[in-house]
Parts: sequence; C-alpha cells; structure tokens
Amino acid sequence: MSKSLRITLLAALLLWGCAASPTMKDVEQVAADSSIVFGSIEVYEDGKQQEWGSRFFGYDHFYLIILPSGTNEAITYKLDKEGKFFWTLPTGEYLLLGYIWDTDIGQRTGRIGTTFQSPDAGTSTYIGSIVFRGNIVFLIPGFEDKFDEIAALHDERFPDRSAADVKQLMEVPKPIGNFQGFRGSCNEDWEISCTERFDGVTPISPDVTTSGFPVVNNLTPEFRWEGSPKSEVSYDLVLYEAASYAIGGALMPSYTRGRVVAYVEDLSEPRWQPETPLKPDTRYIWSVRLREAQTVSEWSTQSHSTFLLVYASFGHGQWFQFKTE
Repeated sequence: MSKSLRITLLAALLLWGCAASPTMKDVEQVAADSSIVFGSIEVYEDGKQQEWGSRFFGYDHFYLIILPSGTNEAITYKLDKEGKFFWTLPTGEYLLLGYIWDTDIGQRTGRIGTTFQSPDAGTSTYIGSIVFRGNIVFLIPGFEDKFDEIAALHDERFPDRSAADVKQLMEVPKPIGNFQGFRGSCNEDWEISCTERFDGVTPISPDVTTSGFPVVNNLTPEFRWEGSPKSEVSYDLVLYEAASYAIGGALMPSYTRGRVVAYVEDLSEPRWQPETPLKPDTRYIWSVRLREAQTVSEWSTQSHSTFLLVYASFGHGQWFQFKTE
C-alpha cells in the first residue's frame, strides 16, 4: 500500500470516527434566543472529591452520556475540573443514560437513566446537581438542589441574559417493575445453575456471543432461556434499543442501554415473543430476571475473557445483545 493511500485511509477513518461520535462542550457565548441547560456534577471516592484532567503521570476524565429524542446516537460530554456544566441544546426531552470514568488504568461505567428537558428559546433551566458517592468498585448517583450556588455562576457567566432562571430538577429514576424483596441471581433458592459465563439465566435465543451484535433475521424473534424447575419461579424480561457513543476520539462506537422497548413481568414460562415487530437494522440489548412473588433477582448477565497471542478481549456483567436485519 502506498504512503498516500495509507494517509487517505487514516484520514477517512478519523473523519468517520468524528462523525459517528457527537460530543458537547460548555457554551461560552449565547444569543439572546438560545436556551441553556445548566447544573453541576461532583464525584466522591471514599469520601474524597475527585478532580479531572491530564497529569504528569496518567489522567482522569469523567463523561456523561446524553441521548436526544428521536435517535439512538448519544452525545458525550467531558466534565471539566470545576464540575459545572452549561449546555445549549435544541428544545426537547433528553435521557441522561449514564457516565464513564476513564483513567489511564481503565474505565468504569454506570447507569443513571433519568430525563431532563431543554427549555424554550431564551430560557435558562437548572436541572439539578448530581453527586456521585462510592468507592473503586461502584458509584451511586444522588440528586441535590444547589440552585442558588449554580444560578449565581450562570448569571456571572452570562450577564446579558434577560430571562429568569427556571428550576426543573431531574428526578431519581424509578426501578423497573414491581417488587419488594431482592435475592442474588445465583442464590440456591432459585434452583438454577450459574456458570463461569452466565450469572442468572442462561439464554438460548437469540444467540448470545462474547462480543458484537449477532444478527437476527426475524423482527418478532422468540426470546428463550433455561428456566428454573421450581413452579413458583416466574420471569421478568426487559428489552432496550442500544444507544451508541464514543469518547476520547475513539474510531469505533461503544453501546449501552438506550430507551426501553418492552418490559414484561411475571412470565410463567421461560420464553417471550413481541407482538409488535422490532425495527429493522437496529441494535438491541436485553435481559431476564427471576421472580418469586414480590422477590426478584438481579438482571442476568454474561462475562467472558479471551487471550490470544496478539489479542485480548474480556467483559464482565454484560447484558445480552443482538441486531435485526
């Protein structure tokens, strides 16, 4: 391959990666008729507040994944060291899917799953302050009201804004379904066999692979899994459209759970088939949990690890996924 052709191909890949990876930055100047969404993010690990950016040794970056209505292509936003955000977005509803904590030693991701509204033109809306607390294993988001503090920063940053600041706080997302108790997915009371690969039920169809989205050639596929021999055990199934995102200039997108397509509760048999056809050429993510009256398990997941001479692939706690033709 010639040098010029290699450069052309590389440039094409870079342009493709940029086009497939929408990002958002804080607004510096706005027109009088622009809308602003603002708030703040704080992250505490073992009680210590984290700061973001590159250092002499390593880096820490914190991203939010935001899904606009009418698309499965999410926007990523990289938090600055101050933790305050000021966005200009078209009017409409947005789904704050989750976060990515990207460091030089790895990534942590988590689900948020709450919605917010971008206001009408000329309006500034405070949507709340998210405070994450946890440790090296997990973070739990909490929603707080710091309107006076953040609104003062907004007014200092945009002194020419004549519209009053509006408060429209994000709400804690509600859990899916109805339940009162919880039992681990591999608890012996379920009478199922977890394996090194699967925690919870073992899926049968659609096919589940260790990576990628295996193609299903039916828009009303039958979902099947290995059930429990206990007659008291039933099943809940949830199906999402997959949302794509990319961070740090990645050429290939990653995927996470987007909007809920279907949720069915208390299935007596280990199978389900949608009545409404799924969308063609669309990626989906799904899982099943076990239920006994008002006690449920965790959502079933898969894990894998592959080590070859020039390639390594691993994943833990991943939901099942497929793509329609």
